[in-house]
Order: sequence, then C-alpha cells, then structure tokens
Amino acid sequence: MQITELRKELKFNAELVQLIETLKNIAASQYHLLEKEKERFDRFMDAFAEFFRVVDLVEVKNPLVKVMTDIIGVVVVTSDSGFMGGLNQGVMRTALNIGADKGDDKISYVVIGEKGESFFSAIGKKFKFFKGINQETIYEQALEIKDYLLNEVMEKRMGKTVVVYPKPISFSSQEITTAGLLPCGELFDKTRMGEVFKHTEEKKGLFAEARKTASNVIVESSYDDMVKYLSGVWITSKLYEVFEDSKLAEFSARAMHLEGSLQKIQKEYKKVQHLYNKARHELIDKGMRESFSAKGSQKKRKMAQATT
Repeated sequence: MQITELRKELKFNAELVQLIETLKNIAASQYHLLEKEKERFDRFMDAFAEFFRVVDLVEVKNPLVKVMTDIIGVVVVTSDSGFMGGLNQGVMRTALNIGADKGDDKISYVVIGEKGESFFSAIGKKFKFFKGINQETIYEQALEIKDYLLNEVMEKRMGKTVVVYPKPISFSSQEITTAGLLPCGELFDKTRMGEVFKHTEEKKGLFAEARKTASNVIVESSYDDMVKYLSGVWITSKLYEVFEDSKLAEFSARAMHLEGSLQKIQKEYKKVQHLYNKARHELIDKGMRESFSAKGSQKKRKMAQATT
C-alpha cells in the first residue's frame, strides 16, 4: 500500500476513533443523568396497597381483575437507536418465545419502536404499532398505550397481558425482563398485597385493622369503575417505570457496544499507524540512499574530469 493511501486511512481511523469515543461519552452521560432523574413509585405503591386493604375488589367479575380469554397480550419495547449490540433482538426473541406454543389467533402483539415494527413485519406477525419511546414524552406515551391495553382487555381481545423490555442491572449489563401488566387480580388480593408490601406492614401495622374495618367502608362508586380507574393508574405507573428502564438499558448497551467498537478501531488505528511509519521510514531511507548514491556518482564524475 502506498504511503498516500496509508496516510488517508490513518486520518480516517483517527477521526473515527474520535467520533466513536464522543458517542460513547454521550451515551454514558445520558445514562447517568437519567439514572439520577429516574422516578420511583414506592410512596405511590404504599398508598395503593393501603387502599386495597380497605376495599375488597378480589371477587369483582371484571376482565381487568380476572382472565376471561386465553388470548395473551405481549407488549414489546424496542429502541429505535443504533449501536446497541443484540439488545433489541433479545427482546424480540423473548416476546416470540411467549407465544411459541400458541397459534397466531391466541396472541396479540403490541410493538413499540420502529426496529420492532420492521422485525415483526418481516416475519409476518400481526401487531399494533406505537412509536419508539421518547425521553421527553414518556408519560404521554404511557397514557396512550394504557388506554389501548385497557380497551383491548375490556373487550376481551386480550386476557393476560405482559410487557417484555430491557432492564439495566448496572451500567455495564442489561437483562431482558418480562413483567405482568394485566389482569390486576393479584394487586386486589389482600393476601398478595400483604406479601408484596410487607415493608409497609412493618412500618404501619394497619393490615389487621383494615380487615376488621373493610366491611364498614361506604363505597359510592361502582366496583367496575373503581377497577378501571385504579388499573389505569397502576398500568400507567408501571409502563412509565418500564420505559425509563428501557431507556437506561439503551444508553448503557450503546455505551458498552461503542466501547467494544472503540477498542477494535484503536487496534486497527495502531496497525495502520505502524504500517504508515514503516512506509515513511522506508521512503526516507530510500531517499537517503538515492541522495548518497547521486552524490557519489557526482564525485566520481568530477574526479574523472580532473584526471583528463
């Protein structure tokens, strides 16, 4: 390879190293910023638990409380961003595995993100599409998808509904997680609430007292309305948290993938730099030899002229 070509390749690799390092630093910065701002719903869930200790909704015959159809709803959260390694593929494979032993009429996909849309379209699956998660509009998107899921479950076009998404374990690792969304029967079950929110029991010790007073509570709204409203609040908060986790996983996966790419390109850069320096030294040596040879020939001609 000529030195001019090596010089061009060396410059290209140097610029590429700088670009990838910048993208990696941006992804890492976005991760740490979102991690600090991430919303937690512990206080909300404590209040949620206390409500169901007073009002018993377990026996309500409602699709939002009990499964009334064998159609499984699967919400698939994918990212539109690149440089994420196989994170999106992992999410989509997990989603497909949920319905692997069922017919297409027994599973209903809700796909979030253009990468997921392209994948499910390519394999011929039917699905409802929603645009990818935008960090600035997470809450609005959670509300939009919540409305769709509630309507589908109420119309019995979905029964059990789960969400598949990437969850960050740490800055350097992520895992594909499947979480239940509907029905909310386990949320309305006081025994389950006692298990899930045991820490609230220890702090307040109200569970036994709530059981005694539950029959004395005056309920003005219909149970169906209460279930729909509370299920909507639950799903919105859950989706909001899922979307934040998926964005965190996206940033961390991108940073890790770019770090791996950066190391490979840096190795290639050093290799090209070595070849360039070698070619440059060879060119300098050749020039010096030619210059020395030319001077020797000139000296010989002068000596020959002097003797004549």
